Amino acid sequence: MIDIIVNENELSFNRLEKEIYKAACEMACKALSYILEEVDKKLADERDKTKYRHKGKRRTTVKTLMGETTFYRAVYEHIDNEGRKNFVYLLDEQLGFDTIGLISTNLAEKVVENASITSFRNAAKNVSELTGQSISHGGVWNVVQALGEKIKEDEVNQVKTVERNELYGQREAPILFEEADGVYINIQGKDRFKSGKKLEMKVAVAYEGWKEIGNNRFELVNKIACAGFEEASTFYKKKEAMIAKEYNVDGIGIRILNGDGAAWIKHGIDDIVHYQLDPFHKHQAVLRNVSDKTQRKTILELLGENKIDDTLEYIEALANSIGDEKEEKRLNDLYSYFNENRYGLIPYQERGLNIPPPPEGIVYRNLGTMEHHICDIIAQRMKHRKSSWSIKGADNLGKLLAAKASRRLHAVVERFSKIVLPEDKSNEIIEILSSSKTPKKDGKGKDGNIHKGQIPFKNCAVTNGRKAIRKMFNMQAFSDLIYR
Repeated sequence: MIDIIVNENELSFNRLEKEIYKAACEMACKALSYILEEVDKKLADERDKTKYRHKGKRRTTVKTLMGETTFYRAVYEHIDNEGRKNFVYLLDEQLGFDTIGLISTNLAEKVVENASITSFRNAAKNVSELTGQSISHGGVWNVVQALGEKIKEDEVNQVKTVERNELYGQREAPILFEEADGVYINIQGKDRFKSGKKLEMKVAVAYEGWKEIGNNRFELVNKIACAGFEEASTFYKKKEAMIAKEYNVDGIGIRILNGDGAAWIKHGIDDIVHYQLDPFHKHQAVLRNVSDKTQRKTILELLGENKIDDTLEYIEALANSIGDEKEEKRLNDLYSYFNENRYGLIPYQERGLNIPPPPEGIVYRNLGTMEHHICDIIAQRMKHRKSSWSIKGADNLGKLLAAKASRRLHAVVERFSKIVLPEDKSNEIIEILSSSKTPKKDGKGKDGNIHKGQIPFKNCAVTNGRKAIRKMFNMQAFSDLIYR
């Protein structure tokens, strides 16, 4: 391949780069295939032959960053403890190939990272162009759905563990801040008949406070998130399980919950949880329902002074004195909204709560970042671009987006698509790849090696571009020619 390229009259650097990358990926796939087959041989030699009867070899393919790697591994007949006959692959069990299919962790992570920011079709294009693996948009969808289902199973198991009082997180926090909101997702196809054109995806986040990272710039400390289409009580249990997995819940003295007043958000409020109406929605309600600027200003001033009774009386008086029916309805709606959330109208800092001092490096600030979370976690990926979703597909992607917002996407992908070579096999790899173990002939060619080529353009007409490439090869080893 190199001989052919370097002797072309007009050399394209882009083509040279792609061809070398392609060749390197092909070599890497062959090396991986060879290693896997050698490990399989070792497992065959070390197996308990009274329990595992060798029944020949079968071919399989695993998708990796370098491309598809095809190899053969042994299948064994095995009688289990109940006397049932089944067939197993010891290599598959050893490497965990039964997780989300024959896809490597690294490739799965690249697929999910791309799928979290762009369409499945674009994600497939990006992965195919930037790795040695070609994948379709359907393949991307399959990876997302498989991982999303694994997360849902894990959430259900966590809820059961909490109900048995067996889930205890290790982090300590005197105060835990929580925010929740919903975003309506367009639903497609047959799912519309049971949900309508739009369905609300619930999103909840929890964090310990804020950390200053620059001049008047802050980030949330240990933000964790969950999302889903579950009904209120189920979502509440999953949210509580998410918190219990991370925190010592018994050690949390105060929990501040910020929301827009929806019933599902206030589900499960107790003496420890103090609900606050989201400042953004509070001001938005005034702007939407009060057309007179002077009246708006008066209402906002009363709210700012925490005069809740006076605020409600003023709105009620406006509604009773207005002549326009539409304006009267809007004012009555505002009154009902504030009256239903009257105990959440006062900011948590101004309620006389016994708030302990924040831990070192953490500050406590005003709540009201839920719209930002909704945009970052769900809306940017799922609500725009005229996208529509199946309920199951949207729910699974939402689980992955929440994991990404919690900065645990890598851990989730690694856990559910983990393919790890056992430690006791690490020395075997070194031995397998050593020159003494490498077969003399591997593939085509007189000596089984890659065809040797001269320094590029050594016997060709000299141009400025060709001079530059020749100098690169003369100045340093080929293995040192990497991007800086």
